[in-house]
Amino acid sequence: MQVELREIDEAVLGELRASIALPPQQQEFVGGTVDDALRDAAAYPEANPWPRGVYVDGVPVGFTMISWDLRPDPPDPTLVGPWFLWKLMIAPAHQGHGYGRAVVAAIVDVIRPHGATELLTSYGEGEGDPSGFYASIGFVPTGERHEGEVLAVLALEPSH
Repeated sequence: MQVELREIDEAVLGELRASIALPPQQQEFVGGTVDDALRDAAAYPEANPWPRGVYVDGVPVGFTMISWDLRPDPPDPTLVGPWFLWKLMIAPAHQGHGYGRAVVAAIVDVIRPHGATELLTSYGEGEGDPSGFYASIGFVPTGERHEGEVLAVLALEPSH
């Protein structure tokens, strides 16, 4: 499976809006919709948002957004980084096919050559939360919280 992370333009945004509608219980864990994520990106430019449409074989299957090499000076305790998986949404019709795992692998392939040694994420807790998914791909809770959510880290092997 080849996952493509497409830059957001009007065409991609239109396709994502038409195809990525999560049920309310999942929206709760990812913080809403694609439009909500893009509003967050616009509201927090200091977080270096890097939003992308997720495509498999030319079909939009999801959305992801990371904080790109975030190193604020002076440090800002409200921001997590330098590499933070901020959003990961896979359309319900495409869940359970390994696309979420493939998206994280694609992100790692993109950020590792830029010096990333770890990828952080956070998630809320409750019935249907994504903790099992993140644990299955190697994320480990740090023992810290970010905005009330569990903070987890994926250690990355150095690029060669």
